[in-house]
Amino acid sequence: MRSLLLLLPVVLTCSACGEAEPRHVPLSEAGVTDPSLEAVATACVPGASVSCSSLASAWAGGTATCRPSGNGYNVTACTRAGNPARRLTETVRPALRDARWTDARCNLGDEFVLEVTFPPVPPGGALPTQWVLRLEGGGFCAFDSESPLGGCGNRGIDLVSSVNLPADRALRESAPASPDDFSGAIDVLGHYCSSDLWTGTALDAPDITYKGTRRDWRFTGAHNVEAMLAVLVERYGLDDNKALRVLWRGGSAGGFGAFNNTHRVVRHLPKAAKAGRLLVFPGAGYLPLDWNHPDYPVLGIGSGLEAFEELTSIWKSSLTPSCVAARTPGDPVHPPHECISGPVLYDIITAPVSEGGFDLPTLVWQNRQDQLYMSNAGLPYLSTTNTPAERAARTEWVQTMNRAMGVTGRNASSRMKWLYAPSDPVVLRANGSVEPNVHGAQLYSNDPPTGPTHSLNSVLSRFWNTMLNSAPGRGRATGEVHTFDCNWVPSRDATGCD
Repeated sequence: MRSLLLLLPVVLTCSACGEAEPRHVPLSEAGVTDPSLEAVATACVPGASVSCSSLASAWAGGTATCRPSGNGYNVTACTRAGNPARRLTETVRPALRDARWTDARCNLGDEFVLEVTFPPVPPGGALPTQWVLRLEGGGFCAFDSESPLGGCGNRGIDLVSSVNLPADRALRESAPASPDDFSGAIDVLGHYCSSDLWTGTALDAPDITYKGTRRDWRFTGAHNVEAMLAVLVERYGLDDNKALRVLWRGGSAGGFGAFNNTHRVVRHLPKAAKAGRLLVFPGAGYLPLDWNHPDYPVLGIGSGLEAFEELTSIWKSSLTPSCVAARTPGDPVHPPHECISGPVLYDIITAPVSEGGFDLPTLVWQNRQDQLYMSNAGLPYLSTTNTPAERAARTEWVQTMNRAMGVTGRNASSRMKWLYAPSDPVVLRANGSVEPNVHGAQLYSNDPPTGPTHSLNSVLSRFWNTMLNSAPGRGRATGEVHTFDCNWVPSRDATGCD
């Protein structure tokens, strides 16, 4: 779902819009075909100073000095624009800020957009060191068709273009957020318009017939994430030399994106990762690829592994380097493209550094009967008219999910340390109406079957406050598992259903 903030009018205008830093060659022109392998770039001359307003319109004044590493500017002396008692959001189109980010695009070729939201200025005016970095969701596509099974022709314009988003450097203000663990953080939202689960590098993908017109197409989600992180480091104060506290998250396609781009965040913020100040929260993106039912092929192609081989090839997916390096092309069981899978990446993200992992605390949200993903395999809604074979296939799906999560019983997992995983199906009623299940967290965010203390928001709060600054071994440290083996309808199940 698009942020409601996008519906608000632009209330401020940018300053110094025409002032820009020296432009650099984009990665693609420099021969870099995989952004995950690119070293953190030198962005400026150490010690050089520029006006803060040249970096971003969120800065009303002050001077910023290039950090000794040359990877960006120290913006401590920058003064924030707008009413200090309100939140301030700036729209950022990185491709218009620097030629190095020119490949950060949407499917239709217009610029990828992120939004940076600053909280009200705290007493003393210091820039917050807490950040929430979010990747938006919105499904995926790869094929020149209008089929719901991977066809690009039926996608909404906001999922393939940024035409309806504000201009670069546009500002708007909003009321302060309700106080919680993250209301004082700098919040960043990467808008999803690449249709590739945030993994693609295909600058010249096969053309797509969109809204009746044959269009040039591209899948550049990996470039978009790379540009998003780089611009935050260079111009907005995401400075790893400070004691940053970062929550890296996303939902649906953004959940896949969070899994598949954690290595990029670690590369930009190695000190935060090493100190236990980088936490990962992917939602609705934990999908095993070993589903292989002959009557229910994924996207009509075959097993999950076979389907994603075709998808990642079209997208030219840039996947976690350490994962890819440990696999052999053509291996029928563990090929490199399985590295797009959350169950594979979970082990890498949480494993100790000594085992080649990132040792990052990771809270996974996933409905085990998410009909969106079941429908990709053609599995029908749960109803009184299901045949025994259909019921058996649905049961097999849940068993596949349970194996991937190591779910061994109620609120128990042999594998995952922080897990929130209801098993809540879509139910097709006899009158033809649908009792929906969960893809996003919905009511589980605040009102789960066992009460608000076991809500996803409460678990997220405990995850954040328990695991932040924790000692090495944090990725596999004991946490909480909530499975909710039921179909939860509050108006019907007044006393819970678990």
